[in-house]
Amino acid sequence: MSGAVVRRWEATVARDDLSDWVETFRARVLPNMRAVDGFHNVTFLARRDEDPCHVVVLTKWRDMTAVVAFAGEQAAKTVLPDFMARFFKTHDAKATFYDEILQEEGNE
Repeated sequence: MSGAVVRRWEATVARDDLSDWVETFRARVLPNMRAVDGFHNVTFLARRDEDPCHVVVLTKWRDMTAVVAFAGEQAAKTVLPDFMARFFKTHDAKATFYDEILQEEGNE
């Protein structure tokens, strides 16, 4: 596979905390991710009509070398700074990895 590596991590967050979680991530975590050579993007998904709601975090990287630069040698281990931990009711201890094999853009 020559496509990107997608790192998937899941958690639950109180619906009322979603906005604060996203803003804290943007201000305090995203700049560090952007500084890693090989970081492509991040997507947060929140399941509708749940509280606490199930969230999926997908980060896309050029390759596993870039993932390791971000997450460390144990790349699957959760990267969760203390200031972010307060948002999560539950969370995965480890991330999972996927090879991107197709990405198509829409017309809009």
